[in-house]
Amino acid sequence: MNALKRGLIFILAFFTILQCYSLLSLIVPNRYFYLLIDFVLLILLLYEKKINANNNIFMIIIAYWLSLSLLFSNGYFRNMEFLFSVFLPFPLFLLFSCNRRNVLEYMAAYANIMFALSAISLFFFTFGSILKIIQPTGFYPYTEIEWGRNDYFDYYHVYCEGQTVYALGYSGIRNIALFVEGPMLTYTLSFALYYELFFREQGARKLYLIVMVATIITSFSTTGLLIVIALLYLRFYRVLKNNKFFKYLLQPIILFMLVYVGIYILKDKFASNVFSASARTDDILSSFKCFFDNMLMGVGYQNIDGISPYRLFNRANAGVSTGIGAIVAYGGVLWGIWHIVPFIIGIISYILNPKQRTQTGFIIMASALLLVTVVQSRILCTIISLSWSFILKNANFKNNMKILRS
Repeated sequence: MNALKRGLIFILAFFTILQCYSLLSLIVPNRYFYLLIDFVLLILLLYEKKINANNNIFMIIIAYWLSLSLLFSNGYFRNMEFLFSVFLPFPLFLLFSCNRRNVLEYMAAYANIMFALSAISLFFFTFGSILKIIQPTGFYPYTEIEWGRNDYFDYYHVYCEGQTVYALGYSGIRNIALFVEGPMLTYTLSFALYYELFFREQGARKLYLIVMVATIITSFSTTGLLIVIALLYLRFYRVLKNNKFFKYLLQPIILFMLVYVGIYILKDKFASNVFSASARTDDILSSFKCFFDNMLMGVGYQNIDGISPYRLFNRANAGVSTGIGAIVAYGGVLWGIWHIVPFIIGIISYILNPKQRTQTGFIIMASALLLVTVVQSRILCTIISLSWSFILKNANFKNNMKILRS
């Protein structure tokens, strides 16, 4: 792979990460990000001498476009953001990922960028947020950013402060890197961590793992901590699963410890911030209540007012707190099916096809993160494309579909 193509893939990975609600993506109009991402994808496809797409891939693309085209009858879907953030990039990235080497190169670039951003965040978190040796270079009030009620202190657009946390005995600023919330950092970083542990052909790099895990820990994200525990356990189990001492003695002890730590983290989360937990629960429930009343086409893209009547209590600047909940509430079955089907097939394939668990584990993690992260119009276009790419390339895809239909 030549330098020009690698450079374009790096740009693609860099801007999909930035678009995932970095502070910069709320300062600069979002349209510049998704238009650039689509443009780079088009250039990469034109650069390919041959696209190894089979009939299944073309059928999925046609079905995707047909189902989402029906949503344009709702005025809320006739806008530039939906067209270029959701409608167009999915098939473009799916075609791009037909080349396995493209996927690995993209994930490698993605992991390298997230490692660099993590290292930078740890530096500014330590010497800026905690020790106050380095001072912010900019300030953006919530009236300008329009993300909840948070004001943001900016450090050269590579790190920002905007959230405090009360968790695990710590009270203070949380590390959110250059994103507007901890969950966005967790979301983007989880895929880089997964690549290092399971996809990287040369094996995981210890420095990368240490820096990424430390970043997630300092973000004090409940989801992030649980993802780290789960991924490290799966990686550890994969290496030692044939060792009888581990299988019969150590594994039960480790499982017990992991469950205990997971329960402790969840209890601490609810005890330290009851309002946040109850608000998130209300967001999730109201999204799905809205969906069941508007199952086919939803209430319209980003139509938060359409979800409001289903809330248990009124809150200023209320959100949705769930990507999949927002997708099915906004776009009903026509949009939601493209995110729900991969999860179902991923679960079936994980159980029936042990040899495919590296890929299906990625799909399951992506689906789990989507439940608690509001990224339905952002970097998700590449993640859901990767999920479908793994499914369509699976030799047992047809068998899995037969099981799903039955």
